[in-house]
Amino acid sequence: NPLPLVNWRGSLCRWGVCPTSGSSILPLHPESTWRMHDVRTTASEQHGRDLPAERSVWNVDITSPAIVLGSRQTETELDLVACANENVEIVRRRSGGGMVFLSPGKQVWLDVVIPKNDRLWIDDVGRASWWLGDVWLGVIKSLAPTVALTAHVHQQNLATGEYGDLVCFSGVGPGEVVMPDTAGRPAKIVGISQRRTQEAARFQCTMYLEWGSDLSEQLAGLLSGLNSARTGIKLNLEHSVMPFSQIAVGVSAADVLAAFTAQLALV
Repeated sequence: NPLPLVNWRGSLCRWGVCPTSGSSILPLHPESTWRMHDVRTTASEQHGRDLPAERSVWNVDITSPAIVLGSRQTETELDLVACANENVEIVRRRSGGGMVFLSPGKQVWLDVVIPKNDRLWIDDVGRASWWLGDVWLGVIKSLAPTVALTAHVHQQNLATGEYGDLVCFSGVGPGEVVMPDTAGRPAKIVGISQRRTQEAARFQCTMYLEWGSDLSEQLAGLLSGLNSARTGIKLNLEHSVMPFSQIAVGVSAADVLAAFTAQLALV
């Protein structure tokens, strides 16, 4: 057998796909069959990376802000000058849905991969991420045990609403985790997109740790001047996004990852 590769931080990269940016392979949970990766990189590099077709979780810590477009969206949706002035990277992912705004330290981004022969694989795309939503629901409840949560996994068709075709967190899709805000309006806690190949399914999950009117305004300001919905989108995002800081105070990205790893070991 060939010797395993070693990246610059000394981590073993068993498949010869060591990221070019900082990365490490985390220890497995004692009862887990999942390979855990910790990656510090840009959004474009992670989205451009083909991940091995085996059970794995990639914890992505981005180094610069980015807008990630869905596979059917184009840069005409954006004000390219505003993006350049604010040093916001523009990326297109290979899965559908609306755009996602990412900022260093503001969210947890996990890529979860299962091979096609995995018992968790479901051919029905509409039901394929329900199990992952249940994992995230367990994470939320484990981190906020004293909060009377009304969170649930969305198990119906995609509901885009007025702006969901444009912005991911303005709508809700199968497997995503939502709960009502203080006014009873549905708000998304965890967003999930998926890309399927003949070998594997890759679920890209985002949970915002923090979100407020400043980020809603920043995202709206990066949209194209041709998009007359900017004001409406800003107002919509202020209630359609449920950051975890509104559920439990003082929870870090490391706390979320530890809870996710523990819940995943039960699957």
